[in-house]
Amino acid sequence: MMRLLRNQRDPDSIVFQPSAPELHLKALQAVRAVLAQRHHFDPKDDKAVPSWDTVADSAEIMQFSTALDLLLGIIGAMTLGVGGVGVMNIMLVSVTERTREIGLLKALGARRKDILTQFLLESLTLTFLAGFIGMIVAVIVAYLIPPMPLYSDIYKTANHEGDILLRASPTIMLVSFAILAAVGVISGLLPAVRASRMDPVVALRHE
Repeated sequence: MMRLLRNQRDPDSIVFQPSAPELHLKALQAVRAVLAQRHHFDPKDDKAVPSWDTVADSAEIMQFSTALDLLLGIIGAMTLGVGGVGVMNIMLVSVTERTREIGLLKALGARRKDILTQFLLESLTLTFLAGFIGMIVAVIVAYLIPPMPLYSDIYKTANHEGDILLRASPTIMLVSFAILAAVGVISGLLPAVRASRMDPVVALRHE
């Protein structure tokens, strides 16, 4: 039939699919054994009949995707760390500028716990607000960027298999919020402790 349709003696390729993905190596060996028997070549000779295993290629793509996720996670963690240093500096400046306010609050009966809680809440609010805005921007940008071709030309699929798709993960966002909470507490703890330990008399005299 092949000869009649295309006037071609031998096919360019033979496409087959194993009954289960884990059997792809056994299926490939069986096909090579049949071809070797009919065309008289060593079935172990890869150059006689080159093969392309899409199941193995898919596993490589998954490994690449995992490595990319890990790399982006490390970059994100470093970014959060740098952001925490920025929040700490902002809060330290805020404590310095509000020294007289802190002294007035203590003179009116505010306890060290109250001052500590106030500055910690301010630090958390600043951290979560910036993180929330950043996540919204990330979701919008991810949907605006089209799929980046990687292996789609080879697979010829309609659902962008093998392409790099930028999509926000709810799990990653929840983990990011947990990290943001830790960053907010850690970065705001030192300024909050410094504010709570101020002597009200000295704070009121501050210019």
